[in-house]
Amino acid sequence: MPLLNSALQRVRVGTILADAGYDSEPNHRHAREHCGIRSVIPATAGRPTDKLPTGRYRRLMKQRLTKTYCHYGQRWQVETVFSMLKRRLGSAVSGRSYWSQCRDLLLRVLTPNVMIRYLEVFYRACQVAFLSTSKAFSSSRSSTSLCRLSPM
Repeated sequence: MPLLNSALQRVRVGTILADAGYDSEPNHRHAREHCGIRSVIPATAGRPTDKLPTGRYRRLMKQRLTKTYCHYGQRWQVETVFSMLKRRLGSAVSGRSYWSQCRDLLLRVLTPNVMIRYLEVFYRACQVAFLSTSKAFSSSRSSTSLCRLSPM
């Protein structure tokens, strides 16, 4: 699992959540025994059957994996973010040279983060303005104070 190995060089990982495309006993064994990471992968590879899988970790996944087990049911949030990024920013880079492609990728990484910060600041400013106007409204309780309050 080269992707897992490269991720471990950059960040500390305690649990990995993966979809059924990564379901194999060697993947579970590599993550758990060699890397010391809990792997949560639904055991659905192969033919549909009522029998339990033969591998140790795949059998555990078949018996224990539910939507609440290790928050596996929250994978939809990550999938939603990836889908939103692809829809808004596109899934292909337009640069022709290597360096312009790198610049495009960098901008694609930075743009959502800037958008998130902008929305956080915007919503925080709206909340402060709303709280200050609601305090002024509750203290005066007159119809003329409604006219003096102006939205941002």
